[in-house]
Amino acid sequence: MSESQGQGTQSSQSSSPSRVSDPTHSTGKKSGRKKQQPRAPCWNHFSKYVTEDGENRARCNHCDTTYTMENRGSTTSLNNHLKTCLQKPKGNTSDLKQSELAFSKVVSSSESETTIFSTWKFDGDAIRKALINMIVVDELPFRIVEGDGFKSFLSIACPRFHLPSRFTVRRDCLDLFNSMKRLLKNSFDKGTSRVCLTTDTWTSLQRVSYMVLTAHWIDDDWLLQKRIINFCPISAHRGESIGQALEKCIRDWGIERVFTVTVDNASANGVGIEYLRKKLNHRNTCVANGKYMHMRCVAHVINLIVQEGVKHASRSVDRVRAAVRYIRASPLRMKKFYDRAKEEMIDTKARLQLDVPTRWNSTYMMLDVAAKYEHAFDSYVRDDNSFFLDLTVGDGVPTFDDWENVRKISKILQPFYDITLKVSGSLHVTSNLFWETLIEVHWLLDEWMNCNDLDIVSMASKMRDKYNKYWGDATNINFLVYLAIILDPRRKLGFVKFEVNLLFPNVANEVMKMIERDLHCLFDEYSSIAGRVKVHEAQSSVPTKFSMSMELHQSKTSLAVQQYLLKKQRVSSESKSELDKYLTEDEEENDSASFDLLLWWKVNSPRYPILAQMARDVFSIPISTVASESAFSTGGRVLDGFRSSLTPTMVEALICTQDWLRKSKDSMTINLDEYVAELQDMEDDLFRIPENQEAFSKMPTVHEEEEEEA
Repeated sequence: MSESQGQGTQSSQSSSPSRVSDPTHSTGKKSGRKKQQPRAPCWNHFSKYVTEDGENRARCNHCDTTYTMENRGSTTSLNNHLKTCLQKPKGNTSDLKQSELAFSKVVSSSESETTIFSTWKFDGDAIRKALINMIVVDELPFRIVEGDGFKSFLSIACPRFHLPSRFTVRRDCLDLFNSMKRLLKNSFDKGTSRVCLTTDTWTSLQRVSYMVLTAHWIDDDWLLQKRIINFCPISAHRGESIGQALEKCIRDWGIERVFTVTVDNASANGVGIEYLRKKLNHRNTCVANGKYMHMRCVAHVINLIVQEGVKHASRSVDRVRAAVRYIRASPLRMKKFYDRAKEEMIDTKARLQLDVPTRWNSTYMMLDVAAKYEHAFDSYVRDDNSFFLDLTVGDGVPTFDDWENVRKISKILQPFYDITLKVSGSLHVTSNLFWETLIEVHWLLDEWMNCNDLDIVSMASKMRDKYNKYWGDATNINFLVYLAIILDPRRKLGFVKFEVNLLFPNVANEVMKMIERDLHCLFDEYSSIAGRVKVHEAQSSVPTKFSMSMELHQSKTSLAVQQYLLKKQRVSSESKSELDKYLTEDEEENDSASFDLLLWWKVNSPRYPILAQMARDVFSIPISTVASESAFSTGGRVLDGFRSSLTPTMVEALICTQDWLRKSKDSMTINLDEYVAELQDMEDDLFRIPENQEAFSKMPTVHEEEEEEA
């Protein structure tokens, strides 16, 4: 406000000394509050504080330079500093706390995006936190913040924000990891359910052996939880090394109540779990002395069974793989191939893809798509002499018999592919799916062994041998998978009896006796644990002297009645336990896919408190190690070339924090079909661009590049 304006205002106020609408003048009292002066804009960039000596000072929010504020009201030094501060963000920063209107997207529970109109206010700390989250979740290198392109982008998108250095980003990532780890550790300490683990080992590009450990549990709200809690280097893939690493991890996290550990069938894993079981038994924290701790990965057993079938036609598979590799080695070859496919009236929506030989599911997808292009391959041979010559050097060009074998293999692999997807989920209960998987595989092999095709009979026979090795003996199957069916209110013990008689008719009676014996023993152990908890809670509520004296004055008649009722209740409970009540009740008739198993137990936990605790532990068991394997998989690519070059401590922080930040999203579930479809769309876009056609014709093939490097 100018001086003349100020004088004008003062004169107008003095010319009207009394106004009815002014309460201070009407009462003859002065106003009790002094009018505040407007805040100087420079205070948007400075913060006031008081030193230990009581001196008032101001600190720059950008470079931490401080100035004395003993001369109250003077901001000259602050304004002069802002003119020369090198770290002050560029752009209009006159009011950093001013809210702005903006459109923002909100994702609903149905995963649909909705745009809403809201206010936005600059918050440097929130932006910095979002930057760290982006780097962790999207697996970006720390030096991205020092890239010229990223700096240029941010100078336009948010010029007020001051970019931290890559060293600061690294420190912030570790701080985020440690803070989230403390919260998760507290949840383990306060939780009442047992923790199930999955683990796997892997070797990085630098030949460093890593072990990943994933925790699975059901929280107090009956929600299935999964977190990667450890990603550490181990000295070797030996059993004792694995066991020591497991013990060190759970000791670091303070996890005492370990229920099961799911691993693949490597002998070293069995040795490692036995080492861990002995250590935990010394602390008396295992159920049934850790008898059921070792859980075999169902997906790994299926993989071994399928590999036996693929071996039967390995030569045909190798020829088709070589043909697909040749076509995909050059964009020009791919264009010519798909042109021939269109001439043969073949739908080219599904694109050729190479497999990972050690992953049979990718082999299935490769063969399934390639078989649809059989006539396109035959046509391409006539147009490209190099195709015939190149493949003849190896296994040769696919023949009619090869394509027949490929179709047979695809027919066999398809149901196993679907089964693997079903049992490999980490966001839903899978322990009750073991028997369903066992029965389905059993029936499939029986059907193929009794068909008229001798090739399929031969493949199924070899697969049956591998099946019998792992699942042919009922006593070698972990009892907890039987218990998972018993605790399913739609199945219970009657269903187990029926299936045991179907799969193991010769030893069905012995197997059922074993199952019922272990069932009652485990129930008694959980009852004992629950009793100790009640005694501990009762000790905190000892009767006072007054209440005890009142009891002494009660009549002998009332005491006798109470003793009779207590004895009657005790006899009734002893004659029919909670387990007996559950087993004698009718099964639930709702057998649809919408049936929520955890919700049923949450609602019925007051009726069956002990069985409910058993159900929480049993239904948290993963029957597949896919949650741990995803840390190494090609599709998930959690550990890439960049992260393989980091220190083990930093690798663990990034891997674990990424999993924790993604904990409530389905993005951790790898959908290979969608991933391949996205790559196919990218290829189609390249082919549609005319100027790319000439560029493709000049690009060297994979073999030509290898020759140049040689």
